[in-house]
Amino acid sequence: MSKNALIGVAGVHYVASELSRRGMVALPTIRNTAAYDIVALNAAGTKHANIQVKASSKKVSFFPMPPPEKVRPGPRDVYVLVRWLVAEERYEGFLLSGRQARAAVEASCEYQSESIRRGTLKAVFPCIYVGLRDAVDAARWNRAWEQWEL
Repeated sequence: MSKNALIGVAGVHYVASELSRRGMVALPTIRNTAAYDIVALNAAGTKHANIQVKASSKKVSFFPMPPPEKVRPGPRDVYVLVRWLVAEERYEGFLLSGRQARAAVEASCEYQSESIRRGTLKAVFPCIYVGLRDAVDAARWNRAWEQWEL
């Protein structure tokens, strides 16, 4: 298994354990399940969410994503982005609904398209930015992760 795959597995297990700590049932899917890494349910089993996790072993300013049309925007689709903060020895998380994730990926592609037109970039790289340029959105998504429940 590659180092990137192990980082992804660590991120999935972190998210699953955090959701369990919050009183939800978090069921990681088997590796390479299309679109979802975790299915989460409330304790009563009356609500659920399909979660895609993107993980990094360092404090990155963006997370690679699929093209916008492949980001699932359904009402139960959730994206959790986690990055390791070395100095604090903890994960930092960001939570976006599927619709928010698709919109963020579309915005990143539009932003990069400007650079292609200027000749400073050769190709669009679908992603979600969480760096200084996008600090307001990143703070909102971080709060969403800290407070999220089903």
